[in-house]
Amino acid sequence: MRTRLIHFNPMLSRHVVTLAYRFVQRWDLYAQQLGDGHYICIHEPLTIDHIFSHLEGAITLGTYVLDMESKARIVVLDADDKHGFDRLGRLARTLADKDIPSYLEKSRRGGHLWLFLSNAISGHQAREFGLGILTTHQINDVEIFPKQDELADGPGSLLRMPFGIHRLTGKRYGFYTPDGLPLAPTIQAQIEKLTDPHLVSDSRLLDYRSNAPQRPQKIIAERFYDNADTATQIKNKIKVHDFVGKYVDLKPSSSGAIGLCPFHDDHHPSFSVNDRENYWHCFAGCGGGSVIDFWMKWRDCAFSVAVNELAQMLK
Repeated sequence: MRTRLIHFNPMLSRHVVTLAYRFVQRWDLYAQQLGDGHYICIHEPLTIDHIFSHLEGAITLGTYVLDMESKARIVVLDADDKHGFDRLGRLARTLADKDIPSYLEKSRRGGHLWLFLSNAISGHQAREFGLGILTTHQINDVEIFPKQDELADGPGSLLRMPFGIHRLTGKRYGFYTPDGLPLAPTIQAQIEKLTDPHLVSDSRLLDYRSNAPQRPQKIIAERFYDNADTATQIKNKIKVHDFVGKYVDLKPSSSGAIGLCPFHDDHHPSFSVNDRENYWHCFAGCGGGSVIDFWMKWRDCAFSVAVNELAQMLK
């Protein structure tokens, strides 16, 4: 059993603890990457076994940036273009000169710059810090994680958990120095270095937050809350059983209904609907969630598109 690795492989056990402490913000649910690179939210507790599987390459996890109280212990800058890794490397060198430690990770199309905070702060404050950095150093076309000031519906934004295999490319993307050299020669050694990373001091955090532009952030927040309000109305008005039944042949079960999952080659019913909690779930790993999650997966579309299309159906 995989749990035996805790006894027989103490090195891997330390790596699991590192990932859990530094990168996991919540344990009540988790995200898993599919073969096409998209992520699904699985409404089941994250376990140590999942993180073992992530490191071993059996699955690839996504990590949510905000915890259940809408607080963040990390801020990540994401440059998703062919020059993104180099641009973030230059920014990392600049930040180091300002006593701001950061950790540069390659990604499939660019790079991520991870900043670890001394204390958990609100999503609003975390975004202020990121916006302050980008404004001060005149950086464009870079996303800030967390993407939300506060959770209103769903678990919010996520990133691929470091050191896992990207399911689309089959590659692991490690960490590098600002000059582009590997942070350490092996993945194991890199994880060891992140056991006790340098943290952003509260004083430097405040300095950069004060430079954040307020107006764009307010607009982003308002759009998010408006979308969340519509999503809540959709979930309250549409029964998952009735809606999904139009696309999946469901049969009654003790909790609601079961059927063959439409998202994988299913020969034994693994798709279930919970009538009381009003959600669906695939026990074979295709995820689950609300009627919005189903429509996003069925249509292969973004959250905002799914909300708008379902809202039109309610009219």
